[in-house]
Amino acid sequence: MKRLAAIHLVIAIGLFFSAALAAQSQDSIGIATNASGENYLVDSKGMSLYYYTKDKTGDSDCNGNCLKAWPAFYAPTMSVSAPLDPADFGTITRADNSMQTTYRGWPLYYWVRDRKPGDIMGDGVGKVWYLLKVPAYTVMIATDNTLGNYLVDGKGMTLYWFTMDAPGMGEGRGGSVANWPAFAPSSFVVPSALDPADFKMVVRGDGTKQATYKGYPLYYFVKDQKRGDLVGEAVKNAWYVVDPEKFPVK
Repeated sequence: MKRLAAIHLVIAIGLFFSAALAAQSQDSIGIATNASGENYLVDSKGMSLYYYTKDKTGDSDCNGNCLKAWPAFYAPTMSVSAPLDPADFGTITRADNSMQTTYRGWPLYYWVRDRKPGDIMGDGVGKVWYLLKVPAYTVMIATDNTLGNYLVDGKGMTLYWFTMDAPGMGEGRGGSVANWPAFAPSSFVVPSALDPADFKMVVRGDGTKQATYKGYPLYYFVKDQKRGDLVGEAVKNAWYVVDPEKFPVK
């Protein structure tokens, strides 16, 4: 009997340590795949994670009733597996002093109506909530209370178009290239509200490449120093943000 009890104790200890190791090896954030074959971020239990377009500065703009519908995600310790990069994840302190995990500067949320792993019912809600795809977005949607929705790069930097450009021609005629650098990502990964086919690369007159949206070249503005800046809006009454639903403005 003593020998049998000892065997049971050894088995119990082994199971305990196996479970502990499994818990330690489980990533804080993982990757799931939707029916279209697109990869997106999930928590350790497989629940979908979203970003809010109004969080353009990197702080959370979701509070009160918003936060009840979109609970903040927070992982006290961060572990991820390739192809995710731990350096892309961070932590912010919310207005109520609680903590929230960020991905490439965007705070992460759940959607209260997602009941089980694989649910992605929050994607596209209100045209301001979207899944976080993997590889990471190279073009995203941000929202300003005055300007509405507009295009930004994957790190939240504002993208502009120049009204004097002809479709497909990015010559920077409204100002020097130094003031209006060309946006030229290596690929186009976009939220579900955008059509990847609307984005293309063109060769500028100086031989460099530039991204276009619906035929029009996309630019940064040199005086935008950080995500959320909109200093280039309406410069010389010729440079404007890109509202994907209203673009091109005639």
